[in-house]
Amino acid sequence: MSWMWTAVAFLAAYLVGSVPFGLLAGLVRGVDIRLHGSRNIGATNAGRVLGRPWFWIVLILDAGKGASCALAGLALAPQIGTDVALFCGLGAIIGHFFPLYLRFRGGKGVATGLGVVLVLATPPGTAVPWPALTALALFLLVLGLVRMVSAGSITAALALPAAYGLWLGPSVSDTFYQTRLALLALMAVAVVVKHRENLKRILAGTEPRLGKRAAPADNHPVNEAKP
Repeated sequence: MSWMWTAVAFLAAYLVGSVPFGLLAGLVRGVDIRLHGSRNIGATNAGRVLGRPWFWIVLILDAGKGASCALAGLALAPQIGTDVALFCGLGAIIGHFFPLYLRFRGGKGVATGLGVVLVLATPPGTAVPWPALTALALFLLVLGLVRMVSAGSITAALALPAAYGLWLGPSVSDTFYQTRLALLALMAVAVVVKHRENLKRILAGTEPRLGKRAAPADNHPVNEAKP
């Protein structure tokens, strides 16, 4: 029975994770951001198309949906009896990757994943998610140095499981923490895969830098929606 409720919680988190806040923010302003800039629906393109404040608004909303799902899982765990927070966090991220409302064409999951790990990546003996904060600090450092959100996101994603494993110390042998470490490692791989086109542009020297407003895209059909 506990696994049935865990599956229900996962599905609910998936539906929450599927909400495309970047697209909705653009529609509030009368703009479909999928037709402008990089055509992505995440915070970076929202900021380029709609203005810098919208970067922070979409970032907070996307991170909030990940954090709220993980927090709901923590609240449900005593009643369900499984690590339902892990499944809720995973559901939110998968929802962002493959949103039901956008025909499963989703985004890169960085902001939603940040919200999840701020809740779940807490080492034993502390209430502070030090590994997640370490990864966030690296993101800001790389962003400040090269002005590329993609480069900062990839760096932070790869650093997170390493920082979490180091912070666990002897507790890394505990199955509970091993499962969460595995989730963080899978998230890192997914973020890198989602950024493969960005990696090509970084190597080619054509990756857009933060702060540059986007020009309208041409009128080609919308075929992807990646934050």
